Amino acid sequence: MSSVSIPGQEVSSFRSVLPALFFLATIFFLNFTSRILFSPLLPLISEEIGMTHADSGSFFLCISSGYFVSILLSGYVSCWLNHKRTIVLSSCASGIMLLVLSGCTTLLSLRLGLVGLGLAAGLYLPSGLTTIIRLVPVSHTARGMAIHELAPNIAFVVVPLLCAAGLLFMSWRMELAVCGVVLICTSVLFFLYGNSSRGKGTAPSFAVLKQILRLPTFWLVTAMFSMAICSTLGIYAMLPLYLVSGLGMDIDSANALLAFSRIGSVAMPIAGGWLGDRFGNLKVMGIVLFLAGLLTIPLGCTDGTLLIILAVVQPMVAVCFFPSAFAVLTDFGPGNEKNVALSICIPLAFLCGGGILPTVIGTIGDSYSLGAGMTAAGGLMVLASFCTVLLLKKTHV
Repeated sequence: MSSVSIPGQEVSSFRSVLPALFFLATIFFLNFTSRILFSPLLPLISEEIGMTHADSGSFFLCISSGYFVSILLSGYVSCWLNHKRTIVLSSCASGIMLLVLSGCTTLLSLRLGLVGLGLAAGLYLPSGLTTIIRLVPVSHTARGMAIHELAPNIAFVVVPLLCAAGLLFMSWRMELAVCGVVLICTSVLFFLYGNSSRGKGTAPSFAVLKQILRLPTFWLVTAMFSMAICSTLGIYAMLPLYLVSGLGMDIDSANALLAFSRIGSVAMPIAGGWLGDRFGNLKVMGIVLFLAGLLTIPLGCTDGTLLIILAVVQPMVAVCFFPSAFAVLTDFGPGNEKNVALSICIPLAFLCGGGILPTVIGTIGDSYSLGAGMTAAGGLMVLASFCTVLLLKKTHV
């Protein structure tokens, strides 16, 4: 006898997993905070250590490099432990690395510590997303991803404000240490009380990797994902430095604008998830990336009121990309090996969009201006969206 899906029962089931989803989102919030904490603190760190714009951008390349390696290996770790223990390990290790970074005094030691932070933080995402897939009814996958995506968008707003408030009575080093302690304590609570998947991940095999890498749609999503991460994390990472160094804004005002610019985007992943379920995930991804690029291009060549408007509207549009993108990625790979696609696509995208492109923006900033670097990044987003439309027609996905 075939099972019948009753909409009322699915809604009830979705509501029943909301507490577990929000606890998982809290872990993701802290995980994400550990990686973006350096953005609002970057002007101070740059001044103390004596760094160029390219050196500053390389901070995020170091984090992304560690993140890249870690997610690639996450399948082996979750296969050995299980998804819940992998999440706990990631959170605890990230906290420890923040404590280590709070004591670093040279550019080299900071870079090595940031690679270690990326290695620790990267273990979380495949296990976290796999947990959502197993908790949430299939028809509500994009909305489950949207709730999870509330975490980074809230972090984008809260972190600059917390940094600005903390700097009133503590150093940037102490802020790193406090965040590290919070992460360690939360990892213990999640180990004791968290309702996560205790299933084990699958170490990627050569046959599965070959199968996934041969899919044109996989490379489409990876390219889109890279530029979408640049549109959110990459621009966010370099914006405070641009405002302080390029436009002469003081650090408190820069962090206030950074936080204000993300308030409107906090709830937008919910809308993005609904749009993906309603109109199709790939269509939503392409349109969102195109609009995000159009809004990013003038961001690097304006100031005053127009700069504020663009800084607010651009992330509101850009964050709608991710619920649909994560939902699309869950369809890659057979059976229990669906986490393999996540383990390949996400590190590649973060390395490019969250590491290489911020470094490129900083390098252009040393040669021309940081604003020119942001404008160039916006152009790449638009180009990627055009390639997406062509590939969608070709693959009929």
